[in-house]
Formats: sequence, C-alpha cells, structure tokens
Amino acid sequence: MNYRRVALAIGILSLGLSLLAIVFPGLVAVTLDRVVISVVGGVVLLQALRVMLARRRENRDEAVPPDPERPISTSSPGEELEDELERFLGHRRLYFPRARLREGLREAAVTVLAQYGPYSTTEAEEAVDAGTWTDDVYAAAFLGDERAPSPPIRVRVRNALRREPPLERHVRHVVDAIAAAAGVAAPSNEGANKRSGQRADRRTESSNRTSRTQSAGRADDASNRQEPNDALRRATHSTGHWTGVSIVALVSIGVGILVEQPSILLAGTVGIAYAAYARSSALPPAGVSISRTLSDDRPEPGEEVEVTVTITNDGEQAVADLRLVDGVPESLAVTDNSPRIGTALRAGESRSYTYSVTARRGVHTFGPATLIARDLAAATEQERELYTETTLTCIPPLRAIPEPVPLRAQATREVGHIETATSGDGVEFYATREYRPGDPMSRIDWNRRARTGELTTVEFRNERSASVVIVVDTREEAYVSPDPDAEHALDRAVGAAGQLFVTLADSGDRVGIAALGDNSCWLAPGSGIEHRDTARELLATHPAFSPVPRETQSVVVRHRNQLRKRLSGGTQVIVLTPLCDEFGGQFARRLEEHGYPVTVISLDPTANRTTAQRFAQVARRLRLTTLRSNGIPVVDWAWDDSITATLARFNERWSR
Repeated sequence: MNYRRVALAIGILSLGLSLLAIVFPGLVAVTLDRVVISVVGGVVLLQALRVMLARRRENRDEAVPPDPERPISTSSPGEELEDELERFLGHRRLYFPRARLREGLREAAVTVLAQYGPYSTTEAEEAVDAGTWTDDVYAAAFLGDERAPSPPIRVRVRNALRREPPLERHVRHVVDAIAAAAGVAAPSNEGANKRSGQRADRRTESSNRTSRTQSAGRADDASNRQEPNDALRRATHSTGHWTGVSIVALVSIGVGILVEQPSILLAGTVGIAYAAYARSSALPPAGVSISRTLSDDRPEPGEEVEVTVTITNDGEQAVADLRLVDGVPESLAVTDNSPRIGTALRAGESRSYTYSVTARRGVHTFGPATLIARDLAAATEQERELYTETTLTCIPPLRAIPEPVPLRAQATREVGHIETATSGDGVEFYATREYRPGDPMSRIDWNRRARTGELTTVEFRNERSASVVIVVDTREEAYVSPDPDAEHALDRAVGAAGQLFVTLADSGDRVGIAALGDNSCWLAPGSGIEHRDTARELLATHPAFSPVPRETQSVVVRHRNQLRKRLSGGTQVIVLTPLCDEFGGQFARRLEEHGYPVTVISLDPTANRTTAQRFAQVARRLRLTTLRSNGIPVVDWAWDDSITATLARFNERWSR
C-alpha cells in the first residue's frame, strides 16, 4: 500500500471539506471544538516548519552539462617544488617538511656551485654553510649555519608587515640565488606579480586536466564498444526545483485555521496550485537520436571544420525541454558558434545546428553527446548519452629543414652525406697517390702531369649514409608547456620529428621512428616513397603520439628495453625529449654506453612564473650539462624558436 498517496487523498478530501464549510456555513454538519481547530492549525504549521528545514538541507539535483568549448590545458614543469627536490634528496627519508625542503635546497645549491662555480664539492658545502656563496642574506641565512649572515632588523620588520609567509619568502630567495648561480635568466615582473595564488591555480588546472583526461578515456572506450545511439546515463529523478513550494500552502492554511479567516485560508490554494503544477507534467519516454556530419573529415592542420549536429525526437510525445552538448574531442578547440543547444521538439521533429573546430594533427574521435531532458515544470530530468561514430583525421605534410641535421661521425657503407676519415667516392678533396693501372681517367691530376710529368690519382673524402632512428619521448611528462593554453612539447616534438625525417631522407640516410612511452611504436630505418608515406601516417595517427595524454598502466621500462634491442649496430639515435625529469637523460646515456651514437634535441617548456617553475629550470639545465659531460651533443631548443633557427645556431657553434 502506498501510504503517501493515501495520506495525500485524505488531506485533499479534508481540505475540500474545510473549504466548503468556510464558504458555505452549515453545508457540512460537522462541529469541531475550538481546541481541536487550534491543534489542527498548529500541526499544519509544524509541517510547514518541517518542510522548510528539509528544503534548507536539500540541494537542487540538476544535471551539470560538460564544458567542451576549449581543449585540454597543459601544465608547466615545476607544479610542485617538492617533486623537483626529489632529484637532490635521493633515498634519504626526512619526515619533517621544512627539513626536507631545506636539505633539498642545500643539496641543489651545492650541486650548482660545484658544477658552474669555482668550487669543488667540499668547497661548495663550506660556502653554503658559511653563507658566502651568495649576496642574498635571506638565502644565505636559510641554508647556512650560525656563521651565515642574518637580514637587518629593519628589513625583517618591513617584510613582517607583508602578506608573504616567511618560509615562502626564504625559499623564493634561495631558489633565485641558485638560479643566478646556474646562469638561469631572472624572472619577469609579470611572473613575479603572479606568484600569489599560484598553488591554488595549479591544483585547479591539475584537477580539470585529470577530469577531462578521464572523460576522454571513457569516450574512447565507449566508441570502441560500439554503444547504441541512445544510452541511459542517469534515470529520471527529481531536480528539487519545486521542493518547498508546499510551504506557501501550509502556512496559509495553518494561519487561516488559527485566526479563522477564510481569505487567508483561500490564499493557500495558490501554493496548492503550484505544488500540483510541479507534479502534473511527466517526462515522456526517451526516443531521441542524433546524427553528426563534418564539412571535411581529413582537413589540413589549422583549417576550420564545420560540424553539423541534427537532433531528432523519434518518440510519440513532445519533449518540452531538451539540452544537448556535443562530444567535442578535447584536443580540438571550438572556434565558431557553440556545440550546445536548448530546444523543444514535437514528435518526429528534428533540429540542426552548426559549430566549427580547428583541425590539428592526429585522429580525433567525437565522444557521446550529452542530452538533458526535462519535463515542462523542470521538476524531473533525465540524462542520456547519444552515440554516433564520427572521426576527424588530420595528417600534416612532411617538410624538410633547410639546415643539416647534426649527426655523429659514424655511418654505414652506403654513399651518403656524412664525412668519414677514409677515401673513396665523394666531392671533397682528400689526398693524391701514385697512379695505378685501372684508375679512372677523370681522377688523374692532369695539372700535375703537365708540370712534372708524373701520373697521380686524386682521391676524395668518402661520404657514407647513416642509419638513424628518431625517438620521441611520448610519456605523460612530455605533455607540458610554458602556458596552459599553448600546444604542448610533445606536439612540437612530433612536428620536428617529421621535419628531421624528411631532411635526413633527402640526404640519402635510412631513417626510422620510435616512441619512448607507454605505447610501443617502431618504424625500422628505411628509405623510399612508401617509407615516407608510412612515417607521415604514423606520426599523425599512431596512439603513441596522441595529442591528449592517456591514463594507462606504465610500461615505459619494458618498451625502452625493446627499443634498445631493435637497434642494429652503428645506428644513430636522435632523442626528442623536454628533459623535465631524469628518465629521458638516463635513456640517452644508456644508449650511448651500449655503443649507439646519440644526439639529444630538447625543447624547453619551462616557465618562470613561480618559485617551483624557476627551480625546474635549474634542474633541467643540470640535466643538459650532465649529458654534455658524457659526450652527448645536446641541442637546447628554446620555446619561442623554430627548429630551423635552433639547428642553424647549433651547426654554427658545432663547426667552430
């Protein structure tokens, strides 16, 4: 038995009899004592109070549509200072945060001074303890012992009146002093002004990134499962929009009974009408489908693609309130109009709308569109996911770099562009020797023959081709950039890999491609038109080079070992990595130790807006120095530069 319906029926019947008794006295022959009437009025007011308290405790349960207008934002190296300090702390366990912070910064200062300053490690430790390593008294006092200088009292008093906490002030001064010792550029005024509130902003960006990445993973899983067009996401539920509207009726009725005023009692019918309206409409059974078309499903990078979405009510009843948000791939930015619409549809009616996205490299699969349907009173709603398979594929052309790619002096036996220390076929003069029977007539030194009468043969420097594998760091750590709205380092590295591939192939080298990440990717060194087409397709469409990071189980070490086993003897390796952690540098050193000549091209995605980001710049520079000290050439690629300009400067320095 439904007791709520029985109680509602009794209440409506009682209210009706009461209204008849008030409007038409004597029609209803029921005589109630004054005390009973007062009790009834009090009970009604208590019920009104109970409803009011319940309304205050209860939040509205309305669906929140997704926000697909902007692509996923990227983070900058140095989100947390503690993570950057792990490199210097090693396996030491310091359980007090301040002790960990101080010890990590002290080790960083000693390392930088020993690397870039006129100190040995022992001398650097002594200079840090004595506070003589820097002119900044805050930095010297924080890391030094009792011999270190202290800030003047007037400076401490002035700083005490500022809003910056003392510990943050000391850490900022220490990091700035370490950065200056390492030769890292000073922060801009804009970056200094943005220090306050950076931690909260970073946490918000990280949370949004995680949420969008997880939703992207669910969208990809859904498309792979071949879901039906209409899938229930959340069943029909109350929105709470009309919760508490019965308070108007209860208060009017209760007060009207107590004061015996028919006009006040009749005012309660307004609240009853609203409550009845909230419960009168019902959400019709779902029967909505969508279709999606693209103006061009294989555009060039940077082109605008129009997306047309059509929503159709396939049911037999009208739907009063429909809200649709299309499943725009998070790697694409909406540049015109909006991917959302609100409308009402009669049975069998359709409605179309259009918006535009900007194409970028990769395979972009549209996710399910989110549909929110409400009844006429907005009292109940239902959420659904509408699936329709749509994929946009953007494969950029491969263009050569008008600069030679820096390779090491080791090559194959095939003729190419790398100069060797042996004579043979080539264009550059190497030496002369005595004429031997069978030498080509074109290689006889006829000028010397005319001067001295001797027959000599000219030898040229032998030029051989190289077997090169371009390895792109595709780990999650490569999805970083100096600005949250900028393209990440992996996107730019993939673009550079394509340019390097064509440049080397045009020089006669055999070139291959590999990925260093959670997803294995391997294209063995080769040549020819078909090989180039394969490389172009791979760089644009392989999951390892996805423009959006994926949450997958890390198997980087296994793929790294497989990659090393696939390299043949004498193969040169070009590693594209931002060097924002230790893994990329360790991988390059390991290959060098196994006899593979390595060249590292590292795009710098660091920023200097916060103290932690400044420290990340120092840590990255130390990684570059470590690689160079191991004999590995490192091309430091500034974020604002093109790969062409960067290689031009590197080749100029390398040739000196």
